[in-house]
Amino acid sequence: MVRSTFRLPSAPGLRLALAISLVLPAALGAQAAKPETVTVKAGDTLWGLSRQYLGDPFLWPDIYRLNTRVVEDPHWIYPGEVLRLASSDAVSAVPTTDTPPAQPDSAVAVQAPAARPAAPAVRADTDATDMSALFSQGRRNEVMRETLRAYVDQPYRPLRRSEFYSSGFLTEGHDLPFGRLTGRVTPDQIAVLSDRTAGLLYTEMTVAPPARATYQVGDSLLIVTLGPDVEDHGRIVIPTGLARVIDVRDGQYVVSIVAVYGPIRSDQLILPAEHFADAGSARAVAIADGVEARVLGGQADRPLEKPQDVIFIDKGRKDGIAPGDIFEVRRTAMPSGAKAVTEVVATLQVVRVNEGTATTRIISLTSPNLKAGTMEARQVARLPS
Repeated sequence: MVRSTFRLPSAPGLRLALAISLVLPAALGAQAAKPETVTVKAGDTLWGLSRQYLGDPFLWPDIYRLNTRVVEDPHWIYPGEVLRLASSDAVSAVPTTDTPPAQPDSAVAVQAPAARPAAPAVRADTDATDMSALFSQGRRNEVMRETLRAYVDQPYRPLRRSEFYSSGFLTEGHDLPFGRLTGRVTPDQIAVLSDRTAGLLYTEMTVAPPARATYQVGDSLLIVTLGPDVEDHGRIVIPTGLARVIDVRDGQYVVSIVAVYGPIRSDQLILPAEHFADAGSARAVAIADGVEARVLGGQADRPLEKPQDVIFIDKGRKDGIAPGDIFEVRRTAMPSGAKAVTEVVATLQVVRVNEGTATTRIISLTSPNLKAGTMEARQVARLPS
């Protein structure tokens, strides 16, 4: 049998040319510069953009840090928003001038190390949020300033999207269009003892809409469970997360979990997420003769409350209540041998409004026991319309 062989030409020039032809495309692809900005499309997430442009989905906080003036909540970006992928040109990655070489001292053979300069003093009148004096000059200084601005230099917002969606509401006896979570797209790698599967951030799950209803790619869905009845105001709707429809496969709707507020399990209910109206940066203005309401209680059946707990009141849209309104919960103390004194025990901010009830968050508290049904609240401020 005749065996044929092929050998690479021995000429050095030919071997070098072939090696360059194999390596050059990969090198050019690796050196391709990423764009400075990207325009958000329907279905985009910071996780996906980071994976596409930074090569690692876990670097999504870097994109968020550069765009805090555009993105309020990293779980929510919207089509048409223009996001920066890199720092501005004013911040260079490489110094523009070389470090000058050290000048030897001919008078001594070995030069003693220079004394460490004293740390710069922080003036007493310096703003508490200005930490530039704590960092060295150059690239590190600019990066740290930008990072601090992401957490410190934030505009005031009276209402926050995450509070609106996570606080829940009362059904008020309405038959709501509940769908249902049906399971995970990717099965668990480790066997579980229950048929109910859990959902975490960015988990893909399937959902079933209610009868004669459909969803579309890009729709936002609120994942909820139902709590007990509250007098004649219906059941408590308790959000556990937010999901976004990303695909329709074989007649099934696939969603991605984009926010988690509590344990998410298959067989939980889903609702179309209501639109959140951003109130800008206006602050509530004090009013006189505000609406009086009654405290109905909170999401959890527990005796003690704390700041940021959810409290429901029995006044709503038909009574002129609007998101951002401020209520004070008062009680009358009866000291022995003295006149009755009315004192403020809690301050509430309305975060969501239904027709006859409103959802509030506790923003300050002096008494941890707000007794449902017996305590009155008065509207003391509201956002300018």
